[in-house]
Amino acid sequence: MSMAHRSTTPQWVLAPEPSRELVESLGQATGLPHNVVKILVCRGMDNPVSIERFLHPALTDLKDPFTMIGMEAGINRVIKALYDNERVMIYGDYDVDGITATSLLYLVLNKLGAQVDFYLPNRLTEGYGLSPDGIDEAKAKGVSLIITVDTGITAVEEIKYARTLDIDVIVTDHHEPGMAIPDALAIINPKQPDCDYTGDLAGVGVAFKFAQALFRRLNQEEDELYEHLDLVALGTSADIVPLVGENRILTKFGIKQISRTTKPGIKSLAFVSGLMGKEIGTGQVVFILAPRINALGRLGDASQAIRLLATRDERQAADIARKLDSENKRRKEIDEHTLNEALDQMHEVVDLENDKAIVLAEEGWHQGVIGIVASRLVERFHLPTVMISVQDGEGKGSARSIPGFHLCEALKECEHLLIRYGGHKYAAGLSIKEENIPAFREAFKGVSSRNLTDEDAVPKLHIDLEIELSDVNDAFVSALEGFSPFGPQNMRPIFLTRNCEVMGSPYVVGSNHLKMKVRKGNAVVDVIGFGFGDMARQIDDKGCLVDLVYALEYNTYNGITRIQMRLRDIKLTVGEMTTGYR
Repeated sequence: MSMAHRSTTPQWVLAPEPSRELVESLGQATGLPHNVVKILVCRGMDNPVSIERFLHPALTDLKDPFTMIGMEAGINRVIKALYDNERVMIYGDYDVDGITATSLLYLVLNKLGAQVDFYLPNRLTEGYGLSPDGIDEAKAKGVSLIITVDTGITAVEEIKYARTLDIDVIVTDHHEPGMAIPDALAIINPKQPDCDYTGDLAGVGVAFKFAQALFRRLNQEEDELYEHLDLVALGTSADIVPLVGENRILTKFGIKQISRTTKPGIKSLAFVSGLMGKEIGTGQVVFILAPRINALGRLGDASQAIRLLATRDERQAADIARKLDSENKRRKEIDEHTLNEALDQMHEVVDLENDKAIVLAEEGWHQGVIGIVASRLVERFHLPTVMISVQDGEGKGSARSIPGFHLCEALKECEHLLIRYGGHKYAAGLSIKEENIPAFREAFKGVSSRNLTDEDAVPKLHIDLEIELSDVNDAFVSALEGFSPFGPQNMRPIFLTRNCEVMGSPYVVGSNHLKMKVRKGNAVVDVIGFGFGDMARQIDDKGCLVDLVYALEYNTYNGITRIQMRLRDIKLTVGEMTTGYR
C-alpha cells in the first residue's frame, strides 16, 4: 500500500472572548492585567477565590486521603505489619511514575522502621504488572504483604495466586480497572467503581496519598513527607496527567523541592543532565530528567533507578547517574533506528488519505522504545498509533492517541483479538498473538474510522488570546509565570499577533532553529522557533509581514534576561493572501 501524503498543518483555534464586565470586575478585585484575567476566565476561574487558589496553591488545600475508598483498610494493614515486624515488598512499575512511586513508599516505610524491600518487573522478560515471578520472589524472602504502586488494578489472577501463598496484597494504582476487580486486601485507586475521589492522580500521587494517610494515622510530622515531593513532581510530570487540582499543588511544591533536594541521586542526575544551578520546570523534567530515569527500565532492569533515588551515598548516586545518562544515549540511538524502520513500513501498510489509525508491527523491535516511537508518529501524523514488537509468536504493543479518541475504549472493542490490554485515554499497552495482528489492524482502523471525523484528524493549535506586541511587557510575562507548573489542562498560554514586521535577516541557530526579531509599532520582541530553521530564507526572501502564534518566556543569555517569543506556528502575509508554513 502506498503511503499517500497527508497534511498535518495545524488549524488555529482561538478561545472565545470572555465577558468584558466579568474581566473588568475580576481585574479590579485581583489587580491582575486584563489579558491575564481573560485567560484565567477561559480556563474556568470566574471568581477571585478560584483565581487566588490557582495562582497561590497551598499544601493545606490537599484533600483528606481517607476519603479515598480502601484507604482505611490499607493503612490498618500496614500498621499491623509495622507492629508485627512483617516483611513488606513495594511492587512497582519500570516507568518514571512507577519508579518514583516505589522510591517514595520505600523511603517512607524504611523511615518508619519497616522491614521493606522493593521489586520492579523486567520489561523484557516479565512485561508490565504484577507477575508470578515477582510474587515467588516475595515468598522466598518471607514477605507477607505486597503493596503495589502504579500497577495491580487488573492483576486478578496474580493476586489470587499471592493469596494461595498467604501473601496479602494492597493495590495502589491509577489505571483504568478491567471488567473484574482483583480480590485484594485493599484497593486504593480513584478510578475504581464507587470511588468519587476527583482528580486524575498519577501513580506516585496515589502513593503519596497513601503515605500521607499513614503519617496522619501515626501522628507523624507531614513536613518529613513533603521532603519527598521532589519524587512526586518527577513522576506526575513524566506521566503527563492533568496539572490541575491536587496534581498542580503537588507538582508546584515538588518542583521547588527538586531545586533544594537533599537526595544525592536527584542532584547527580541534574549534574549529568546539565541542569545543575539552572531553573527546573516541568519541561526540564519531561524532556531531560525523566528520559534518563526511564532509560534503564526501557532497556531492561530499572532497579538501579530506585537505588539512585533512594541512596544517601553521594558516590553511588554519581556512578548510577552517569550510567543512566549513558543508557539514555544508547536508548536514543535505538529510538532513531526504530523510527526509521517504522516510517519505511508505513509505505506498505498505511494509506494516510483514508486510514484514521496507524498499526505497525515488526519482529525484534525493542519493547522499551516503541512507546516513544509511537508518540513521535502521533506528533508527525496526528493519528492514533500502535507499535507492536513481535518475539516468539507474541506481540507486545504500545499505543498513543490524539484528543477525541479514547484508547482504552477502542482496545476494548478489539479485546477478542488481544491477550490483555490496559492503560489510559491517551496511552495504553497490549499483548497479542502474532497471527492476530492483521485482524487487529483492520479492527482498530475500523474503530478509529467510526469514532474519528476528518476534522478530528486535523491537529488543532489552541490559542488563548490575540494580543498586540505592545501588550508584551514584564508585568504581563511575570503574571503568566504564576500559571506554572505547565502541563495537560494547564498548558503555557499561547498567543496570536498578526502583521508583525520581521527586522533584518532571520538566521538559523543550533540544528534547525529560527532566530529573528519582530516589530509592530514601537514594540520589538525576540523570536526563537525550534525546528523552524528552514523558513529563515523564505521569510527573508519574501520581505513581508508575518502572523505569529507563540508562547512568552524569559531568556537569559550572557547574563542579560529578555522576554522572547517561543514560536508555535507562523504564517506569511502577502497583501490579502496568507500562506501557512506549518
